[in-house]
Amino acid sequence: MRVLLVTKPLEPPWNDSGKVVPRDLVMGSSGRHELHVLAGPGDEGAWPPHVRVHHVYRDSGRLSPRRGSHLRLIAGVWSRRREFDLLHFFFQPHPAASRAARMLARACRRPAVHTVLSAPRAGAPVRGLLFADRSVTLSRHTAGLLAAAGTRPPDVVPPGLAETERIDPARVERARREAGVEAPFLLYPGDFEFSGGYELLLEAWLGAADLPVLLLAGRDKTPRAAERRRALEEAACDPRAGERVRVLGAVADMPALIAASAGLLFPAESLYAKSDLPIVVLEAWREEKPVLVRDLPPLAEAVEGAGLVLPARAPEWAAAARSLAADGARLGALGRERFLERHTARAMAGRYEAIYDAFEKRGRG
Repeated sequence: MRVLLVTKPLEPPWNDSGKVVPRDLVMGSSGRHELHVLAGPGDEGAWPPHVRVHHVYRDSGRLSPRRGSHLRLIAGVWSRRREFDLLHFFFQPHPAASRAARMLARACRRPAVHTVLSAPRAGAPVRGLLFADRSVTLSRHTAGLLAAAGTRPPDVVPPGLAETERIDPARVERARREAGVEAPFLLYPGDFEFSGGYELLLEAWLGAADLPVLLLAGRDKTPRAAERRRALEEAACDPRAGERVRVLGAVADMPALIAASAGLLFPAESLYAKSDLPIVVLEAWREEKPVLVRDLPPLAEAVEGAGLVLPARAPEWAAAARSLAADGARLGALGRERFLERHTARAMAGRYEAIYDAFEKRGRG
C-alpha cells in the first residue's frame, strides 16, 4: 500500500513531536508499505529505500508556517492524489484543521488515518474533531476523551524513537559546555507559553538551598513565549536562588543536553502544544536518566512504574529532586527498560503497519 504522511516538513530541526513521530515511524517501518513524506525544496534526507519524498513546502525549519503554506500543502497533496492509496495525518486536534483534513481526504477520494498527537485544548468540544476512517492516539487517556464523541474508539499507539543507542559522550559534553553549566543539573524542557509548572519548580528551589542547578529550557515560538521567558529570568534572579536556577532559550541539541543532565523534570500543567508523551521523556529514558512528572493523566499513564509521578506541591518536588542523588540510577534503569519495551520505532511502526494492512485488505475486498 502507498501511504502519504501529511505532516509538517520532515527535515531538521527535529524539535517537534509533529515531525519526530512520523519520522521515526518511517525509520522503523519494515518496507512492506511504500511511504511518502513531505519536505521542503531540495532536501531528500537519509530515508530508507521504500520512501518517496515530495517537495511541497517552499521553506522549512520555521517555528510558525508562512502565510498561505497550508493552502500550498493542500494543493500539493491533491495534485499527487494518484500516487498514494491512503492519507495519514499527524496533528493536534483542532476544528479548523480537522475540517480541512476531512475535505482533503474527500477531494482525493482516499481513506484517512489521523494520529492525534495530544488531547484537545481543555474545554474544547470533542465532537467534530475526529474525521478519519481510523483515529490513533498516543495515550489511553486521550482515546477515552475522544471516544466520548460517539465515534469508533481510537486505536492507541505509543510513540517510539528510531535511535535506541545512547548519545556519544563527546556530543553530550559539547551540549553541556554550550549551555554553560556544570554537572550535576536537572532540566525542565517545557513550553514557555503553554506548559506551566515553572512557578512550582521556582518555589521548590527557592525554599531548598541544597538542590542542584535547575535549567528551564524552551523556545520563543511566539511573542507571548518570549515575554514569559523574560518573566522567568527575572524570577530566577531572586537572591534565594543564588546561581542555582538558569533560564535558557532555544537549545541547539536538546537530546544531548538531556543526556548531560542528572534527570528530567516535567511538572507541566498542560500538554497543549506538546504530545501526550513528550519526546523529551523518551529521550531521557533512552539515556537512562530518571524522570519526574506532574500527575497529569497522559504523563502519569506513561511514566507510572518507570519514574516518579508527583502532585503540584513544591515540597514534594524538592524532596524528589533531592532523592535523585541516591535513587536516580535505579529510576534511570527502569526508564531505559520501559523505553526498550514499549517505545522503539520498530514497535510503533509495527502497530501502524497493522492498520495499513487492514486498509489494504479492505481495498482488495
